[in-house]
Amino acid sequence: MAFRWIGKSADGKSVTLKHLEECKLNTPPYATTSWVRDNADIVRVAAILDVETTGLNQTEDTIIEIGIRQFLFNKNSGEVLAVTKSYSSFQDPGKPISPEIQALTGITDEMVAGKQIDWTAVDALLNECQLIIAHNAKFDRPFIDRRSKTSPERVWACSFKQVEWSDKGFTSPKLELLNIYHGFFTDSHRAINDVDALLYLLSLPDAETQKPYLFELISNARRPMTHVIATSAPFESKDHLKGRGYNWDSINRFWSKIIFKDEVADETKWLEETVYCGPFGGMTRDIALVDGFKS
Repeated sequence: MAFRWIGKSADGKSVTLKHLEECKLNTPPYATTSWVRDNADIVRVAAILDVETTGLNQTEDTIIEIGIRQFLFNKNSGEVLAVTKSYSSFQDPGKPISPEIQALTGITDEMVAGKQIDWTAVDALLNECQLIIAHNAKFDRPFIDRRSKTSPERVWACSFKQVEWSDKGFTSPKLELLNIYHGFFTDSHRAINDVDALLYLLSLPDAETQKPYLFELISNARRPMTHVIATSAPFESKDHLKGRGYNWDSINRFWSKIIFKDEVADETKWLEETVYCGPFGGMTRDIALVDGFKS
């Protein structure tokens, strides 16, 4: 599909970006309180979550800010119906925040001093959800799983990986750029602002299907995943594997990637033809839905 800009002028020479204020949603006209009550059988609860941290190391670094919006959606159409609950808080990491993280997030030592995340409140909110969504769940989930009792038992979805943004003509799946492509911007790299941006983005319609992006996300979140491991792959195949989206595990020394289970047959065929030049010499491991994007 050809790339599209939302907010482009009629002559195509400029783009207008609007600042996303508060928690804006693109909700259907029918989404009234009474409709939600009368159609409880097709209404589901989810949460969008984002964290800011002291760094990228999921074992050694810690959360300094969390933002969560709990919302209702129509499980049949993927339409966002309403925001129900929210939670945001700073967390004092017990050590100075690096200048790099302060520059990236705008979060200072003074802002987090003495602040603590109420994990009982977080768990109470997440416990009501059938799905937890993050734009890079592989990053956010391990930080949450370390502190939350509820998160490890919930299904997570990743709007970075489980929406095919490139197929829709968008040249990058980064949230900041997707926001701009869709005609708005936020004060990014602050947890609740990124949550609001993602929730609004997912409520917008796909240009081709006219269904909200959330529909594709929840559909893919229901599809089982499989870890494909290309053990003993010939060295000369590394460029093919890298180009196919495989990642190198320097500790276990193999190439691997996670795909939908229903794509395994096509993937192993590609590996046999391109990498092994014979029978598939690797292995596959199915991933339970609740284990998706875990550390």
